[in-house]
Amino acid sequence: MCRSESEYKFIGKIVEEVSIKINRVPLHVANNPIGLESRILEVTYLLGLESDERVNMVGIYGIGGIGKSTTARAVHNLIADKFESVCFLAGVRERTINQGLAHLQETLLSETLGEKDIKVGDVYRGISIIKRRLQRKKVLLILDNVDKVEQLQALVGGHDWFGFGSKIIITTRDKHLLAIHGIVKVYEVKQLTNEKALNMFRWHAFKNQQIDPDYVDIAKRAVSYCHGLPLALEVIGSHLFGKSLDVWKSSLDKYEKVPRKDIHDILKVSYDDLEEDEKGIFLDIACFFNSYEIGYVKEILYLHGFHAEDGIQVLTDKSLMKIDVRGFVRMHDLIQDMGREIVRQESTLEPGRRSRLWSSDDIVHVLEENKVW
Repeated sequence: MCRSESEYKFIGKIVEEVSIKINRVPLHVANNPIGLESRILEVTYLLGLESDERVNMVGIYGIGGIGKSTTARAVHNLIADKFESVCFLAGVRERTINQGLAHLQETLLSETLGEKDIKVGDVYRGISIIKRRLQRKKVLLILDNVDKVEQLQALVGGHDWFGFGSKIIITTRDKHLLAIHGIVKVYEVKQLTNEKALNMFRWHAFKNQQIDPDYVDIAKRAVSYCHGLPLALEVIGSHLFGKSLDVWKSSLDKYEKVPRKDIHDILKVSYDDLEEDEKGIFLDIACFFNSYEIGYVKEILYLHGFHAEDGIQVLTDKSLMKIDVRGFVRMHDLIQDMGREIVRQESTLEPGRRSRLWSSDDIVHVLEENKVW
């Protein structure tokens, strides 16, 4: 039986597509993916996998270390085989700084088209090439850790850039970036419940689900300190694994005064992106006004010369604080610790040199010694 040239091309295309799917390697999600099931369900629901709309963009947002990237990788592994082309761009913020947006465009094109050594020349030419080469392809594109609207404009543009049924996922700490780009389907990754947090901590601190009875109370203290943040549960749990009860107590005493540097540095990224006025508002709230009524907080901030309304909105958009249903400021405990550590580092030895004092011991020390600079 002789086959026509068109039949051979059709068969070749099928073989090529099957080969691509077979060769796709799933992304590592987590050693112990606790609490992911509900997150995956929520995101896949927002994506509308059976929808006929041209392109569906979904944003995943939340504070640093909360599990945005983990959630995105898990969703990728679940649905990647439904798409003709797939690309997961990790660390967009850092790679933009180190490599530039044009290089990210080249990576996106290489992964979705299966071609090597693609060069776009500059960002504006890259936009045209992405649109021309991908507007007929059903793609799954995930941009992880976006922090500037220019990144979205250069990499995912408009709904006419990609073929029907394409799905775009963006993870970010800044909810407002999603709104600027017209992304209305968003999912906030929230802290783990106490039960799930304890399960995650046990896995890292004991490598199983059994806790030595002598460690039960101190383990609960550690979990309470982490306040449902997966990053902290993993880092602190792993650090305490195999260590004595005295070391556990000593470590937690230290963390409550001075946060672990690796956790502090990850959380501080959001602070570093703030304008000076916003930084001042953040530090005032972290040091003095967490859990205060928002009207009172704004009044005090205005008296201090801050643009409170705008600044508080920015902090909320960047997941650095919330205003609860009763109108009170709520800041995650570790975010508050990060802010206070920034102030402490202004002068680690002499509190009187710091811009803010909130500890009664430090205040008494400064007044008694008359050491204010």
